[in-house]
Amino acid sequence: MIDLIVFSVQNNRYALNIENVQRIIQAVELTSIPNTHPFIDGMMSYEESVVKVLNFRKLTGLPAHAEDTTDMKDSTQKFLFYENGDEKFAIKVDSIDDISHINESEIMTKEEDGSSDFLQLSGVLDIKGVLINVIKTIKLPS
Repeated sequence: MIDLIVFSVQNNRYALNIENVQRIIQAVELTSIPNTHPFIDGMMSYEESVVKVLNFRKLTGLPAHAEDTTDMKDSTQKFLFYENGDEKFAIKVDSIDDISHINESEIMTKEEDGSSDFLQLSGVLDIKGVLINVIKTIKLPS
């Protein structure tokens, strides 16, 4: 059995293993990083260190969120603090939907899984008729 955090980006649902998510906070304003990868929205201070923030919409080729250019104090967007091995960064998502407790055997694999250099998927999960892309790993662009 594994616990997954289910989140939304536009009308798409994704899930991450809860073991890789250290914390979830309300999105805050970021400090920009000159000449960085387009998927990176900026950086912020977190637990006495500086972490980069990956925009999951940009990573998956979706259009910018209306809140991406406005004051973040009224935002519904969240930051997931993700850690996998030596990599530690925040992921900006539209909303957190649920925490699901599932058997790994419930994850269905598919031929075209939508994986890329930065995003690797384990497969798809069907929860009450809603398909959820299950993320294996996310890598921060250099």
